Amino acid sequence: MLAFAKQSIRSNIPAQTRGTQPPPGAQPPSTPTEHQTEEQWTEESLKALKNDELKAILQGLGLKRSGNKKELVDRILGREVVTEDNKKKPKWRNSKARAMLVRMLMDKQSNVHKMTWKEIHASHEWFQEYDPMLFQRYVRDLRKANPQKVAVVTEDNEIIKRELNRFPRPTKTNRGEPFWDTHPAKLLLRGDVKAGKHLDMKPALLHQTRSEYKAFSLKTFRAHVYQEKRHQKELPMRVNRRNKKAQYKYEKEVKENVALWNTQNDDEDNEDDESVEVWEECCHDDVSEDGDEEE
Repeated sequence: MLAFAKQSIRSNIPAQTRGTQPPPGAQPPSTPTEHQTEEQWTEESLKALKNDELKAILQGLGLKRSGNKKELVDRILGREVVTEDNKKKPKWRNSKARAMLVRMLMDKQSNVHKMTWKEIHASHEWFQEYDPMLFQRYVRDLRKANPQKVAVVTEDNEIIKRELNRFPRPTKTNRGEPFWDTHPAKLLLRGDVKAGKHLDMKPALLHQTRSEYKAFSLKTFRAHVYQEKRHQKELPMRVNRRNKKAQYKYEKEVKENVALWNTQNDDEDNEDDESVEVWEECCHDDVSEDGDEEE
């Protein structure tokens, strides 16, 4: 690859510097030639090259090729210094800093409403990852949108409660059995299948081992045994499970940092505003701690 880079450099040397003699008293060309090695590259000779030629050299050296011309030259010469500013920052739209600030703004009792953007920026390391001027705009935009968001969440909450009151869930299904998803038998069967009990006994025998199972007919119970077997067999192959685990970890970390921020910045402990929880329920799928899917 290095030979290819040098050949590219040689082929792109200006025509007036190839095969011609410099006028008397003129300085020799500073552009790298095919005889130059890595140790002979100079800042002046590299600056005379185009970005594509510099990237070809970096490719031959096995180094990354992103950045402006100065960064490319410094990287070739081994002068690049990795600093905090060079590290890739998470995009604000999907960042934990934004999620944390949204939760704080949704809490009407939070002290964040009394603070300036500079005070908010200095109050947490997640906020400090962003440029102060950009962070000022982020705070301004979220504060501007927050009343409308709270109004939407409040209205949605009222609609949900009204509809739930109009159409309450019955205590039993049309077959006269309890609902499986909220019944203790669901978690008990999950544990029994994980323990391999379904391999030692047929569904009819397993059905008789717990009183919770007897609340369902054998036909219904057998269907849930097969469903749970399939569910646990497919879990390792499900990307969705991995994503839910990551989502749970993300939300847990945000909540913990919001609680810590409130402890450090609030005058006294305040309960979270109900609208925050409603907003989360409306905008996020339920995620269990072990990452399992809800059936």
